[in-house]
Amino acid sequence: MIVLGINDNHDSGAAIAIDGDLVAAVGQERIDRVKNSGAFPWDAIDEVLHIAGVKPAQVDRIVFGSHFTPATALRRLPGVHHSTKESSSQFSPLLNAYICYQVAVKEAGLWPIEADLSRRFLHKKLRDRGLGAPVTTLDHHAAHAYSAYRSQPDPDALVVTVDAMGDGTSVTASVGEDGDLKLIYRQSGFSAINTYYSRITEYLGFRPNRHEGKITGLAAYAEAPPALLEHFEAQFHFREAKGGFNFTPYWRKQGQKDAFHRVLEGYTREQIASALQRNLEHQVCAFIRHWVRRTGRGTVALAGGICANVKLNQRIHEIPEVETVFVYPNMGDGGLAAGAALAMSAVSPHRLSDVYLGREFGELECERALAAAELPYTRPDDLAEQVADALAAGKVVARCAGRMEWGPRALGNRTVMFKPDDPAVNDWLNVKLKRTEFMPFAPVTLWEERERCYTGLEGAEDAARFMTVCFDCTDEMKAMSPGVVHCDGTARPQLLQRQDNPDYYDIVAAFHRKTGNPSVINTSFNMHEEPIVRSPRDAVRAFVMSGLDYLVLGPFLVTQAVVEA
Repeated sequence: MIVLGINDNHDSGAAIAIDGDLVAAVGQERIDRVKNSGAFPWDAIDEVLHIAGVKPAQVDRIVFGSHFTPATALRRLPGVHHSTKESSSQFSPLLNAYICYQVAVKEAGLWPIEADLSRRFLHKKLRDRGLGAPVTTLDHHAAHAYSAYRSQPDPDALVVTVDAMGDGTSVTASVGEDGDLKLIYRQSGFSAINTYYSRITEYLGFRPNRHEGKITGLAAYAEAPPALLEHFEAQFHFREAKGGFNFTPYWRKQGQKDAFHRVLEGYTREQIASALQRNLEHQVCAFIRHWVRRTGRGTVALAGGICANVKLNQRIHEIPEVETVFVYPNMGDGGLAAGAALAMSAVSPHRLSDVYLGREFGELECERALAAAELPYTRPDDLAEQVADALAAGKVVARCAGRMEWGPRALGNRTVMFKPDDPAVNDWLNVKLKRTEFMPFAPVTLWEERERCYTGLEGAEDAARFMTVCFDCTDEMKAMSPGVVHCDGTARPQLLQRQDNPDYYDIVAAFHRKTGNPSVINTSFNMHEEPIVRSPRDAVRAFVMSGLDYLVLGPFLVTQAVVEA
């Protein structure tokens, strides 16, 4: 059975599962080079078919990861949809109206009509491109839930999805039963968590639905003022008696922009971010604790855009009743394509081996890109040793090799590396990459040395293979790797086993042998506001623009061209 999963909203993409095995998954943004691209993912579809070696006529089933998000009318008018979305504020009456429409369709039971209209339209659209397999749409939160549930090994897990909104829903809780999921709680898109974080992101001058991670980073730089905490708790809080969150009356345009701004006047952006983050942690943890106790399930699997918040994930892991936490690596809407494919595949919950699901480019393509840029390069037999020597000497090394990662995190194959002992690295390296960030760079740490570097790992070690959760750092880690430890004493590591990525592991292991430090800075290989690089051409362009010292491109070690006077 060959199942093609598709997401055609923001962070659009495609994935292919063959007999339950996810063999390829790619985000559209990596190909069209538009961050969080919402274009219909024709390029991603072509890419995953190519990677999987599947012809369009061989696909048995096509599944979209939402019933009616976007609504059928917007699916027919993608230009209007995305231009309006890009230009709209989180305080926009249009956004409020759309939320009301989505919730009304869901609550009134009219969603099958919308889903069927979308299915018919999408079937014709795909058939015209040679993809004639039957088309199904899947509930948005079900796609999120299956992505997490079937990527971890516990068949009895509690699965929680927390998102802004999709298919009229913001929050769900499900339990595993006989290898499948049973929905036990659902809350509509009127849940107050919808737009809760994004409005503050916009208010503080950042881009909503993209820069929420910067708010998480800012939150560590100040204490949350009690009055501001009280304000945010009034806006968004867990209701024990209901088992969910309070509602927001969008039809009355609650939280109008002027009133919203007045409440926050006089506070620094760090104080605002701190109060926002602390309340998010408190309320979402209360929700999860409630459902863990109700179900008796100690394994919690998470998906949905809110679960990109790594500090929140740390707090969830620290809930006493939570024994194991797993966060799907592509937790936002970018993961819907894989979730849809897994949901429609006959596969039991199992440990996710890796997320290297994109294309690997051959030597010829690498050499062509280097020749076009006139960059000098070698092909060393001891590549890992030479890279480790460069890192130990304080050089910055980018790496574009092997299959591209699936999801928002660079996990070694589209990565920039540097030694972790420079506390000022966050400033000068971000300048090179033309970024403005408030979180420190994340470390990749050898699996065997994890307990030397972090505390409280038990139950979240598997999640940490994909850089989805923070941990408190040991005193030794703080002393030897200040460049990757945040001001609150935490770090967001990738715990690396050799079986996951041998070539990348060998670089970090060689660095460890030479320096005694088992960690290396790992940040994504991209320029500011650009997607992570995909191809040799993308990598060479970013390497030249950033002026980094070295580039590993496939088996080649590349240096910057020397310009003669």
